[in-house]
Amino acid sequence: MTHPTHHLPAYAAGHLTADDAAAVTAHLAGCPACATQARAWHRTATAVQDDTARVAPPAPDLFTAIRRRLTTTPNPSGARPVPPYVPTYRGNLGTRPLHRALGILTRQRTLIRWPVWTLAAALIAGGAILAALAPTGHAAQILAMTVPLAAALAVAGTCGTDNDPPAELAATLPTPPRVVLLARLTLVLTATVTAGLLATLALSALTSGGGAAGLVTAWFGPLVPLSATSFALSVLYRPSAGVTTALALWLARALSTTGQTPATGLSPAVLRLVDPLWTPGPAVLTAAAALVAATLLLSPRLPRSRHTGHIWR
Repeated sequence: MTHPTHHLPAYAAGHLTADDAAAVTAHLAGCPACATQARAWHRTATAVQDDTARVAPPAPDLFTAIRRRLTTTPNPSGARPVPPYVPTYRGNLGTRPLHRALGILTRQRTLIRWPVWTLAAALIAGGAILAALAPTGHAAQILAMTVPLAAALAVAGTCGTDNDPPAELAATLPTPPRVVLLARLTLVLTATVTAGLLATLALSALTSGGGAAGLVTAWFGPLVPLSATSFALSVLYRPSAGVTTALALWLARALSTTGQTPATGLSPAVLRLVDPLWTPGPAVLTAAAALVAATLLLSPRLPRSRHTGHIWR
């Protein structure tokens, strides 16, 4: 026997069609259990109707006032709206794939905190200045140490943020979480690479230490695996793991290039692991791309953290 349990609330409230109501009435006549539930729902509906009847109707302009408050308007005082992420996803992203992708990408800009951009810009600018002041032939080595580190730290600070105010809002939108995550990664790497290119071009114009192409190759190669590693650890585990690993790999490379590894106790095995990241071949670059793809695939499937509301952990 099929019991119309899911119809009983609507039956008690009088919202069923005539045919459905007649079928439920016939069933209640021969089913004491459902009849008991129906009486309980009827008492609930009666109580709600009685309480509602005693409440004064809202003012006619109430909903107009609510709509006015919900509409984002320019703030003459310049104060930041609360919560700060409400206008972020405001507006129609469009239906055309390219237009929608650009809309999602540009909206990530307002979600990335200014310390991330400041740190990345400071590292790249500092590296360019050191490269300009360094002896001839060392510029590429300095840029190869600073630009990839800036990218890796920026990725960890944005793609794996624990305290992410728009995370719950993004979870309720039609845009899948992995698309939002990919948009952030794309935006951060695009901004970092652009800053690195500008610093490289400025360095090439101000010095006579070599062509810009060789300098770009020196830092773009290690940027890919270092950023991929930071991205995977930050998203799949926690941002501190991505930051710590990036700094550890950077320190190991710095010590190996200065010849300080024996004094620090770093084994040759560590060097064999670190060196390919700074001189990546096709295998390392392919592995980095696969790591990013796997992270994007797994990120929405991970359970939420018990300590934070992070959408991707």
